[in-house]
Amino acid sequence: MNHKALSVALIALLLSACTAPRQVANCASVTCRPQPETRQLIIWWQPDLRSGPADYSRVSVDE
Repeated sequence: MNHKALSVALIALLLSACTAPRQVANCASVTCRPQPETRQLIIWWQPDLRSGPADYSRVSVDE
């Protein structure tokens, strides 16, 4: 019984690792872009408005 519970826990852990978001180097897809959080906005800059290599800025939102 203990062996079965350990096996189920191990399988669940392995499957959860497969669904975790990962950063892919040199990804040009929109899906690779960071998502906004509850206290931050992501501002996407056009190429002619960028001041460096980053195409976005994170801005904190104060309530």
